[in-house]
Amino acid sequence: ALATMEISLSLVQGFETEIQKKVIGFGSHIQIGQIYRYNDTVVTPLFTTEPALDSIRALDYVSSVSGFVFKEGLLKSRVGSEGVQLKGVSRSYDWKFFSSVLQEGEIPNYDTEKSSNEVLISASQARKLKLKIGDVARVWFFSGKIPRKAVKVVGIYETGMEEFDDLIVICDMRVLQRIWDWEGTQVTGFEVNLDLDKLERYCTWERLPQFPYYFRVCEEKIDVAVAEINYIIPFNFDSTPITEIFPEIFDWLKFQHQNVWAILILMIIVGVIDMTTVILILTIERTRTIGILKAMGLPNRSVQVVFIWNAFFLILLGIIIGNFLGLGILWTQDTFHWLTLNQEDYFIKTAPVAWVWGRFLLVNIGTVIVCTVFMFIPTLVISRITPIKAIRFS
Repeated sequence: ALATMEISLSLVQGFETEIQKKVIGFGSHIQIGQIYRYNDTVVTPLFTTEPALDSIRALDYVSSVSGFVFKEGLLKSRVGSEGVQLKGVSRSYDWKFFSSVLQEGEIPNYDTEKSSNEVLISASQARKLKLKIGDVARVWFFSGKIPRKAVKVVGIYETGMEEFDDLIVICDMRVLQRIWDWEGTQVTGFEVNLDLDKLERYCTWERLPQFPYYFRVCEEKIDVAVAEINYIIPFNFDSTPITEIFPEIFDWLKFQHQNVWAILILMIIVGVIDMTTVILILTIERTRTIGILKAMGLPNRSVQVVFIWNAFFLILLGIIIGNFLGLGILWTQDTFHWLTLNQEDYFIKTAPVAWVWGRFLLVNIGTVIVCTVFMFIPTLVISRITPIKAIRFS
Protein backbone atom coordinates (compact mmCIF):
# COMPACT_ATOMS: atom_id res chain seq x y z
CA ALA A 1 0.00 0.00 0.00
CA LEU A 2 2.81 2.44 0.90
CA ALA A 3 4.67 1.64 -2.33
CA THR A 4 1.49 2.30 -4.33
CA MET A 5 0.98 5.67 -2.63
CA GLU A 6 4.57 6.78 -3.25
CA ILE A 7 4.46 5.71 -6.90
CA SER A 8 1.13 7.51 -7.43
CA LEU A 9 2.38 10.75 -5.85
CA SER A 10 5.59 10.67 -7.87
CA LEU A 11 4.09 9.85 -11.26
CA VAL A 12 1.21 12.34 -11.01
CA GLN A 13 3.52 15.16 -9.91
CA GLY A 14 6.04 14.21 -12.60
CA PHE A 15 3.30 14.17 -15.24
CA GLU A 16 2.00 17.57 -14.13
CA THR A 17 5.50 19.08 -14.10
CA GLU A 18 6.35 17.80 -17.60
CA ILE A 19 3.11 19.08 -19.15
CA GLN A 20 3.53 22.46 -17.46
CA LYS A 21 7.09 22.71 -18.79
CA LYS A 22 5.88 22.11 -22.34
CA VAL A 23 3.03 24.62 -22.18
CA ILE A 24 5.25 27.25 -20.53
CA GLY A 25 7.97 26.49 -23.09
CA PHE A 26 5.61 27.54 -25.87
CA GLY A 27 4.17 30.59 -24.14
CA SER A 28 6.27 31.52 -21.05
CA HIS A 29 4.81 32.05 -17.56
CA ILE A 30 3.25 35.43 -18.37
CA GLN A 31 2.43 37.21 -21.61
CA ILE A 32 2.16 40.97 -21.85
CA GLY A 33 0.07 42.40 -24.67
CA GLN A 34 -2.26 45.18 -25.68
CA ILE A 35 -5.15 45.27 -23.20
CA TYR A 36 -7.90 44.82 -25.83
CA ARG A 37 -6.02 42.35 -28.01
CA TYR A 38 -8.64 39.60 -27.59
CA ASN A 39 -11.47 41.88 -28.74
CA ASP A 40 -9.87 44.03 -31.43
CA THR A 41 -9.81 42.87 -35.04
CA VAL A 42 -6.85 45.17 -35.69
CA VAL A 43 -3.51 44.13 -34.21
CA THR A 44 -1.96 47.03 -32.29
CA PRO A 45 1.79 46.62 -31.75
CA LEU A 46 3.68 47.38 -28.57
CA PHE A 47 7.11 49.00 -28.40
CA THR A 48 10.23 47.31 -27.04
CA THR A 49 11.42 50.74 -25.88
CA GLU A 50 8.69 50.90 -23.20
CA PRO A 51 10.43 52.02 -19.93
CA ALA A 52 8.23 49.72 -17.81
CA LEU A 53 10.00 46.69 -19.30
CA ASP A 54 13.22 47.67 -17.53
CA SER A 55 11.33 47.79 -14.23
CA ILE A 56 9.98 44.29 -14.88
CA ARG A 57 13.44 42.95 -15.73
CA ALA A 58 14.68 44.42 -12.44
CA LEU A 59 12.33 42.17 -10.42
CA ASP A 60 14.43 39.49 -8.74
CA TYR A 61 12.07 36.63 -9.74
CA VAL A 62 12.00 37.58 -13.46
CA SER A 63 14.52 35.55 -15.44
CA SER A 64 13.86 37.01 -18.90
CA VAL A 65 11.63 39.38 -20.87
CA SER A 66 11.57 39.05 -24.66
CA GLY A 67 9.36 40.34 -27.44
CA PHE A 68 7.55 38.18 -29.97
CA VAL A 69 5.49 38.63 -33.13
CA PHE A 70 2.60 36.37 -34.18
CA LYS A 71 1.28 35.96 -37.71
CA GLU A 72 -1.01 33.34 -39.25
CA GLY A 73 -0.01 31.81 -42.55
CA LEU A 74 -0.08 28.81 -44.84
CA LEU A 75 3.05 26.64 -44.86
CA LYS A 76 3.30 25.07 -48.33
CA SER A 77 5.55 22.36 -49.72
CA ARG A 78 5.55 20.35 -52.95
CA VAL A 79 3.05 17.82 -51.54
CA GLY A 80 0.59 20.00 -49.68
CA SER A 81 -0.05 22.88 -47.31
CA GLU A 82 -0.91 23.37 -43.63
CA GLY A 83 -2.31 26.34 -41.72
CA VAL A 84 0.25 27.49 -39.14
CA GLN A 85 0.91 30.24 -36.67
CA LEU A 86 4.35 31.73 -37.02
CA LYS A 87 5.99 32.93 -33.86
CA GLY A 88 8.76 35.40 -34.50
CA VAL A 89 11.46 35.62 -31.85
CA SER A 90 14.55 37.77 -31.45
CA ARG A 91 18.23 36.95 -31.05
CA SER A 92 17.84 37.17 -27.25
CA TYR A 93 15.20 34.42 -27.15
CA ASP A 94 15.74 31.67 -24.57
CA TRP A 95 16.11 28.43 -26.57
CA LYS A 96 16.38 26.14 -23.54
CA PHE A 97 12.97 24.53 -24.05
CA PHE A 98 13.24 23.96 -27.80
CA SER A 99 16.77 22.60 -27.37
CA SER A 100 15.34 19.94 -25.03
CA VAL A 101 12.66 18.83 -27.56
CA LEU A 102 14.79 19.16 -30.72
CA GLN A 103 14.62 15.92 -32.72
CA GLU A 104 16.64 16.77 -35.83
CA GLY A 105 18.83 19.57 -37.11
CA GLU A 106 19.77 22.61 -35.06
CA ILE A 107 18.37 25.71 -33.42
CA PRO A 108 17.93 28.63 -35.88
CA ASN A 109 20.51 31.39 -35.71
CA TYR A 110 18.92 34.84 -35.61
CA ASP A 111 22.02 36.65 -34.35
CA THR A 112 22.68 38.14 -37.78
CA GLU A 113 22.65 41.62 -39.27
CA LYS A 114 19.91 40.81 -41.77
CA SER A 115 16.72 38.86 -41.15
CA SER A 116 17.08 35.09 -41.42
CA ASN A 117 14.82 32.72 -43.37
CA GLU A 118 15.62 29.76 -41.06
CA VAL A 119 12.63 28.18 -39.32
CA LEU A 120 11.98 25.51 -36.72
CA ILE A 121 9.01 23.25 -37.49
CA SER A 122 7.43 20.33 -35.64
CA ALA A 123 7.79 16.65 -36.50
CA SER A 124 4.06 16.41 -37.30
CA GLN A 125 4.33 19.30 -39.78
CA ALA A 126 7.41 17.69 -41.34
CA ARG A 127 5.57 14.37 -41.78
CA LYS A 128 2.45 15.94 -43.31
CA LEU A 129 4.38 18.15 -45.73
CA LYS A 130 7.23 15.67 -46.39
CA LEU A 131 9.82 18.20 -45.25
CA LYS A 132 13.28 17.41 -43.95
CA ILE A 133 16.32 19.34 -42.78
CA GLY A 134 17.60 21.69 -45.48
CA ASP A 135 14.35 21.78 -47.47
CA VAL A 136 12.91 25.08 -48.63
CA ALA A 137 9.18 25.74 -48.21
CA ARG A 138 7.00 28.79 -48.72
CA VAL A 139 4.74 30.60 -46.29
CA TRP A 140 1.74 32.39 -47.72
CA PHE A 141 0.22 35.19 -45.66
CA PHE A 142 -3.45 36.14 -45.72
CA SER A 143 -2.66 39.82 -45.23
CA GLY A 144 0.32 42.09 -44.93
CA LYS A 145 2.91 43.90 -46.98
CA ILE A 146 4.50 40.73 -48.43
CA PRO A 147 2.20 37.93 -49.66
CA ARG A 148 4.69 35.06 -49.37
CA LYS A 149 8.12 34.21 -48.00
CA ALA A 150 10.54 31.37 -48.71
CA VAL A 151 11.84 29.67 -45.56
CA LYS A 152 14.49 27.02 -44.90
CA VAL A 153 13.92 24.19 -42.43
CA VAL A 154 16.95 23.93 -40.12
CA GLY A 155 15.39 22.16 -37.12
CA ILE A 156 12.55 19.81 -36.25
CA TYR A 157 11.07 19.64 -32.73
CA GLU A 158 8.52 17.32 -31.12
CA THR A 159 6.66 17.78 -27.83
CA GLY A 160 3.80 15.30 -28.27
CA MET A 161 1.22 18.05 -27.71
CA GLU A 162 -0.69 18.16 -30.99
CA GLU A 163 -2.42 21.41 -30.08
CA PHE A 164 0.96 23.15 -30.37
CA ASP A 165 2.95 20.86 -32.67
CA ASP A 166 0.40 21.10 -35.49
CA LEU A 167 0.35 24.88 -35.32
CA ILE A 168 3.56 26.58 -34.15
CA VAL A 169 6.45 27.46 -36.47
CA ILE A 170 9.37 29.44 -35.02
CA CYS A 171 10.92 32.08 -37.24
CA ASP A 172 12.92 35.31 -37.16
CA MET A 173 10.90 38.15 -35.66
CA ARG A 174 12.26 40.61 -38.23
CA VAL A 175 10.60 38.65 -41.05
CA LEU A 176 7.16 39.06 -39.50
CA GLN A 177 7.81 42.71 -38.70
CA ARG A 178 8.33 43.27 -42.42
CA ILE A 179 5.10 41.37 -43.21
CA TRP A 180 3.20 43.59 -40.75
CA ASP A 181 5.06 46.66 -42.06
CA TRP A 182 6.22 47.41 -38.52
CA GLU A 183 9.34 49.08 -37.22
CA GLY A 184 12.12 47.07 -35.59
CA THR A 185 10.92 48.12 -32.13
CA GLN A 186 7.30 47.00 -32.63
CA VAL A 187 6.09 43.58 -31.45
CA THR A 188 2.86 41.70 -30.76
CA GLY A 189 3.70 41.25 -27.09
CA PHE A 190 6.27 40.17 -24.53
CA GLU A 191 7.00 36.87 -22.84
CA VAL A 192 8.02 36.95 -19.17
CA ASN A 193 9.76 33.90 -17.75
CA LEU A 194 9.89 33.55 -13.97
CA ASP A 195 12.05 31.87 -11.37
CA LEU A 196 9.19 30.52 -9.25
CA ASP A 197 11.55 29.49 -6.43
CA LYS A 198 12.04 33.19 -5.64
CA LEU A 199 8.29 33.80 -5.24
CA GLU A 200 6.24 33.16 -2.12
CA ARG A 201 2.78 31.56 -2.07
CA TYR A 202 0.35 33.44 0.16
CA CYS A 203 -2.41 31.55 1.96
CA THR A 204 -5.33 32.81 4.08
CA TRP A 205 -8.19 31.17 5.99
CA GLU A 206 -11.75 32.10 5.05
CA ARG A 207 -14.66 31.48 7.40
CA LEU A 208 -17.60 29.38 6.17
CA PRO A 209 -21.15 29.39 7.61
CA GLN A 210 -21.22 25.58 7.91
CA PHE A 211 -18.83 22.70 8.50
CA PRO A 212 -15.82 22.68 8.17
CA TYR A 213 -16.25 26.40 9.04
CA TYR A 214 -12.82 27.40 7.71
CA PHE A 215 -11.40 27.07 4.21
CA ARG A 216 -7.75 27.58 3.24
CA VAL A 217 -7.29 29.75 0.14
CA CYS A 218 -3.84 30.03 -1.44
CA GLU A 219 -2.76 32.48 -4.13
CA GLU A 220 -0.59 30.86 -6.79
CA LYS A 221 2.94 32.19 -7.24
CA ILE A 222 2.31 33.13 -10.85
CA ASP A 223 -0.74 35.20 -9.81
CA VAL A 224 1.41 37.10 -7.30
CA ALA A 225 3.78 38.00 -10.13
CA VAL A 226 0.93 39.03 -12.45
CA ALA A 227 -0.47 41.39 -9.81
CA GLU A 228 2.89 43.13 -9.37
CA ILE A 229 3.56 43.33 -13.13
CA ASN A 230 0.11 44.79 -13.78
CA TYR A 231 0.94 47.49 -11.26
CA ILE A 232 4.10 48.39 -13.22
CA ILE A 233 2.94 48.32 -16.85
CA PRO A 234 1.03 51.19 -18.54
CA PHE A 235 -2.78 51.28 -18.66
CA ASN A 236 -2.89 50.05 -22.29
CA PHE A 237 -0.83 46.94 -21.41
CA ASP A 238 -2.17 43.77 -19.82
CA SER A 239 -0.36 40.75 -18.38
CA THR A 240 -1.97 37.31 -18.56
CA PRO A 241 -0.69 34.16 -16.82
CA ILE A 242 -0.27 31.03 -18.91
CA THR A 243 -2.90 29.34 -16.70
CA GLU A 244 -5.54 31.71 -18.15
CA ILE A 245 -4.31 31.45 -21.74
CA PHE A 246 -4.69 27.65 -21.68
CA PRO A 247 -7.16 27.07 -18.81
CA GLU A 248 -8.40 23.71 -20.14
CA ILE A 249 -4.93 22.16 -19.83
CA PHE A 250 -4.27 23.39 -16.30
CA ASP A 251 -7.78 22.47 -15.11
CA TRP A 252 -7.22 18.98 -16.48
CA LEU A 253 -3.94 18.74 -14.56
CA LYS A 254 -5.67 19.79 -11.33
CA PHE A 255 -8.24 17.05 -11.87
CA GLN A 256 -5.44 14.46 -11.74
CA HIS A 257 -4.91 15.25 -8.04
CA GLN A 258 -8.39 13.96 -7.24
CA ASN A 259 -7.31 10.54 -8.50
CA VAL A 260 -4.29 10.65 -6.18
CA TRP A 261 -6.47 11.41 -3.16
CA ALA A 262 -8.71 8.48 -4.05
CA ILE A 263 -5.68 6.17 -4.24
CA LEU A 264 -4.24 7.46 -0.95
CA ILE A 265 -7.51 6.97 0.93
CA LEU A 266 -8.05 3.51 -0.58
CA MET A 267 -4.51 2.38 0.29
CA ILE A 268 -4.82 3.67 3.87
CA ILE A 269 -8.05 1.68 4.26
CA VAL A 270 -6.34 -1.42 2.87
CA GLY A 271 -3.44 -0.96 5.29
CA VAL A 272 -5.76 -0.53 8.27
CA ILE A 273 -7.78 -3.63 7.34
CA ASP A 274 -4.59 -5.68 6.90
CA MET A 275 -3.17 -4.64 10.27
CA THR A 276 -6.52 -5.17 12.02
CA THR A 277 -6.60 -8.71 10.64
CA VAL A 278 -3.04 -9.32 11.85
CA ILE A 279 -3.87 -8.13 15.38
CA LEU A 280 -6.99 -10.31 15.54
CA ILE A 281 -4.98 -13.34 14.43
CA LEU A 282 -2.26 -12.60 17.01
CA THR A 283 -4.93 -12.21 19.71
CA ILE A 284 -6.47 -15.60 18.86
CA GLU A 285 -3.05 -17.30 18.74
CA ARG A 286 -2.02 -15.78 22.10
CA THR A 287 -5.32 -16.37 23.91
CA ARG A 288 -3.72 -18.67 26.52
CA THR A 289 -0.91 -16.17 27.08
CA ILE A 290 -3.48 -13.39 27.58
CA GLY A 291 -5.32 -15.53 30.12
CA ILE A 292 -2.12 -16.26 32.07
CA LEU A 293 -1.15 -12.57 32.11
CA LYS A 294 -4.61 -11.58 33.36
CA ALA A 295 -4.51 -14.34 35.99
CA MET A 296 -1.21 -12.89 37.22
CA GLY A 297 -2.98 -9.55 37.74
CA LEU A 298 -1.96 -7.67 34.58
CA PRO A 299 -4.78 -5.19 33.68
CA ASN A 300 -6.44 -5.12 30.25
CA ARG A 301 -4.76 -1.83 29.33
CA SER A 302 -1.27 -3.26 29.84
CA VAL A 303 -2.06 -6.36 27.78
CA GLN A 304 -3.42 -4.12 25.01
CA VAL A 305 -0.22 -2.05 25.03
CA VAL A 306 1.86 -5.20 24.54
CA PHE A 307 -0.10 -6.09 21.38
CA ILE A 308 -0.10 -2.50 20.10
CA TRP A 309 3.69 -2.35 20.42
CA ASN A 310 3.89 -5.63 18.57
CA ALA A 311 1.70 -4.19 15.81
CA PHE A 312 3.76 -0.98 15.77
CA PHE A 313 6.95 -2.87 14.99
CA LEU A 314 5.15 -4.82 12.27
CA ILE A 315 4.01 -1.49 10.79
CA LEU A 316 7.59 -0.19 10.82
CA LEU A 317 8.75 -3.36 9.06
CA GLY A 318 6.03 -2.82 6.44
CA ILE A 319 7.12 0.82 6.05
CA ILE A 320 10.72 -0.25 5.37
CA ILE A 321 9.68 -2.88 2.83
CA GLY A 322 7.18 -0.48 1.20
CA ASN A 323 9.80 2.25 0.83
CA PHE A 324 12.27 -0.23 -0.62
CA LEU A 325 9.75 -1.40 -3.21
CA GLY A 326 8.21 1.99 -4.02
CA LEU A 327 11.44 4.00 -4.24
CA GLY A 328 13.17 1.11 -5.99
CA ILE A 329 10.53 0.97 -8.74
CA LEU A 330 10.67 4.75 -9.14
CA TRP A 331 14.47 4.65 -9.39
CA THR A 332 14.39 2.01 -12.12
CA GLN A 333 11.80 4.05 -14.05
CA ASP A 334 13.83 7.25 -13.66
CA THR A 335 16.98 5.46 -14.82
CA PHE A 336 15.82 3.01 -17.51
CA HIS A 337 12.43 4.52 -18.59
CA TRP A 338 10.88 1.06 -18.95
CA LEU A 339 7.28 2.29 -18.53
CA THR A 340 6.31 3.88 -21.85
CA LEU A 341 3.13 5.77 -22.71
CA ASN A 342 1.16 6.54 -25.86
CA GLN A 343 2.37 10.06 -26.64
CA GLU A 344 -0.78 10.89 -28.62
CA ASP A 345 -2.90 10.35 -25.48
CA TYR A 346 -0.55 11.45 -22.66
CA PHE A 347 1.73 13.97 -24.50
CA ILE A 348 4.86 12.22 -23.16
CA LYS A 349 6.72 9.07 -24.22
CA THR A 350 7.68 7.67 -20.81
CA ALA A 351 6.15 7.98 -17.35
CA PRO A 352 7.98 10.87 -15.61
CA VAL A 353 9.25 10.52 -12.05
CA ALA A 354 9.24 13.39 -9.52
CA TRP A 355 11.22 12.93 -6.29
CA VAL A 356 8.80 14.66 -3.93
CA TRP A 357 10.62 13.81 -0.70
CA GLY A 358 8.42 16.00 1.47
CA ARG A 359 5.29 14.17 0.36
CA PHE A 360 7.00 10.79 0.74
CA LEU A 361 7.85 11.71 4.36
CA LEU A 362 4.28 12.83 5.09
CA VAL A 363 2.87 9.60 3.65
CA ASN A 364 5.23 7.54 5.81
CA ILE A 365 4.40 9.45 8.99
CA GLY A 366 0.67 9.47 8.22
CA THR A 367 0.61 5.73 7.54
CA VAL A 368 2.34 4.94 10.84
CA ILE A 369 0.05 7.23 12.87
CA VAL A 370 -3.24 6.13 11.25
CA CYS A 371 -2.46 2.41 11.36
CA THR A 372 -1.19 2.58 14.97
CA VAL A 373 -4.27 4.51 16.17
CA PHE A 374 -6.64 2.05 14.53
CA MET A 375 -4.84 -0.84 16.24
CA PHE A 376 -6.67 0.08 19.47
CA ILE A 377 -9.93 -1.20 17.95
CA PRO A 378 -9.01 -4.90 17.52
CA THR A 379 -7.24 -4.97 20.91
CA LEU A 380 -10.60 -4.24 22.59
CA VAL A 381 -11.24 -7.96 22.14
CA ILE A 382 -8.67 -8.55 24.89
CA SER A 383 -10.96 -6.95 27.49
CA ARG A 384 -13.60 -9.62 26.75
CA ILE A 385 -11.25 -12.53 27.36
CA THR A 386 -11.63 -14.12 30.84
CA PRO A 387 -8.58 -15.82 32.40
CA ILE A 388 -10.30 -19.19 33.06
CA LYS A 389 -11.66 -19.62 29.51
CA ALA A 390 -8.42 -18.34 27.98
CA ILE A 391 -6.22 -20.81 29.91
CA ARG A 392 -8.48 -23.68 28.82
CA PHE A 393 -8.39 -22.42 25.18
CA SER A 394 -6.48 -24.65 22.80
